[in-house]
Amino acid sequence: MDKRSFYDSLSQDYDTRYSDKLNREMRKEEEKIIKKLPCGTTLDIGCGTGYHSKILKSNGHVVIAADISYGMVKKARSNQAGNYYIVADIEKLPFRKDTFDNVVSIFGALNHANISNFRESVDFCLKKDGRLIFTAGNIYNISWISKSLKEGKNPFKAIKKRKGKISVFSGGKKISVRIRYYSKDEIDNIFSKYDKKIGSLYPKLIFIPILNRFGRYIVFIGRKSF
Repeated sequence: MDKRSFYDSLSQDYDTRYSDKLNREMRKEEEKIIKKLPCGTTLDIGCGTGYHSKILKSNGHVVIAADISYGMVKKARSNQAGNYYIVADIEKLPFRKDTFDNVVSIFGALNHANISNFRESVDFCLKKDGRLIFTAGNIYNISWISKSLKEGKNPFKAIKKRKGKISVFSGGKKISVRIRYYSKDEIDNIFSKYDKKIGSLYPKLIFIPILNRFGRYIVFIGRKSF
């Protein structure tokens, strides 16, 4: 299934599906990060139902809530999460040059994208000295590697391919979507021009060298310095 159809299918009960303890703890860490952003015109790409858009808006940002899923954008609008809403592809952002003070993409939307294409789009629409914050699923997630080994599976084939899929039950049937994982070093190289720090969510956010390579999600906090 393509990513738009997949998330359209999940839009009505998405928040309930991802309300377990682990995701609640990671969201607390994500909130701490985005609350430190200087107020401005902020794009939340991959906004989902608008969880992070709503936090940004309440902190004084003018928020453009964007997602590739029509269903998710509709849900974000009904939640009054942003100031403006748009259906948009994370790899082909339809905005003018130097539009945004901040761009955020939280909770793995980038695992459905070519992150190099995303960077090119952000380079264009983010102002000089603008802030970029995103998370991406980590190919070296130590929790997943340990679980796979305990179950007698070989995680290293998946690590080599960098690809996988998410499967869930929705409307009485199993649906799946392809995803692509990234490593800290890949992201560091792709965003080499940015002033940045890169950490990992375990779910606690850690920036300590070595440990910042093996969390569930990679966390990028950067400034466009060019």
